[in-house]
Amino acid sequence: MTPRWTTLALVTSAAIAAAGATSAAYQKAAERADFRRFPPPGRLITVDGRRIHVWAEGVVGPTVVILPGMTDNGLAWVSVRRRLAPGQRVWQYDRAGLGWSQAAPWWQWRGSPALADELHEVLQASEEPGPFLLVGHSMGGEIARFYAARHRDQVAGMVLVDAPSERMTCMVDEFGWWEYGPVRHWQRALTSAVMPCGLVRARLRLAILRGQEPDLLRRMRQRVPAELVELGLALELTSGQRRAEVMEDFGRTGVLKALEAERRRFGDLPLTVISKAPHPAPGTYYHEYFTNRPPDVAERYNRVWERIQTDLAGLSDNGTLIVAERAAHNIQVDEPKLIAEAVTEMCAKVRAAGQGSRPDQEGLSTKAHET
Repeated sequence: MTPRWTTLALVTSAAIAAAGATSAAYQKAAERADFRRFPPPGRLITVDGRRIHVWAEGVVGPTVVILPGMTDNGLAWVSVRRRLAPGQRVWQYDRAGLGWSQAAPWWQWRGSPALADELHEVLQASEEPGPFLLVGHSMGGEIARFYAARHRDQVAGMVLVDAPSERMTCMVDEFGWWEYGPVRHWQRALTSAVMPCGLVRARLRLAILRGQEPDLLRRMRQRVPAELVELGLALELTSGQRRAEVMEDFGRTGVLKALEAERRRFGDLPLTVISKAPHPAPGTYYHEYFTNRPPDVAERYNRVWERIQTDLAGLSDNGTLIVAERAAHNIQVDEPKLIAEAVTEMCAKVRAAGQGSRPDQEGLSTKAHET
């Protein structure tokens, strides 16, 4: 290499290093400012050496445990929670790196089976008494199933919201490994890993100052009530969120085999499966993801997805399948009332069967006030 090109390479490397350091410093300072503006609404407990954020409200059991989907900090569930609490006991925690919870080490596996074990540890550490009614969206539905298979005595019922299953192999058969195999998750993980958090944050803030509406801001306005948009952006822009995105995407590898290996029938356990609408209404959250397909491809997808959801409902002799009228995948955003009604109905059935009585309701009321 000539001296000229050597000098150019050194200057370029120095510029990249300086830009990276500036981005990291800006990100760290902005995160600190955001966490001062938005303190955790619940309480922080220590699990496996990490600070984990747990939020709970309400008194009447059984405790509804909300399990958001992959890389979802759960803020979009506020409309469902408000319809359930304060009467119904509702419990939610932020997985490592999401929301106010401390990020997990890079070497820790973050697939659904491991997350089900983490859920068990957090429930125990928070001293939340069971049995629980698990409400799992998307990947959260997988976590609910793994937990129910391993701790059946702690589960009073399940509501699975547009959750995948081991039958996703049918999607692979229909559309190919490249489209529905783990490669799409690997691609997304690598994209997240190489994009500097500070740069993403700075570009977003600059666009807002210019009076523009970046895609992230537009979607956040769809996801949460207006008074929570700034909080939603703050949580979405953390370095912990970025790490969780990378680790949970990579964690998708091998999940279908694990689901098949731990597939269980749940007897007469109350089970409600809520599936997205075959043709989501315009304006729904991520509506274009499902409508930008050729009609024949969309119909093939709908047929396979219906088989998957019907199979899930069949895991219990007391299973029910509900198809949303207008919602896309994020039913908790598009039709929160539908989920709240299904959960409320199941809670009433559980209490009528004698599983929802709570001798410690007075203590729960005090704990709800503290959080």
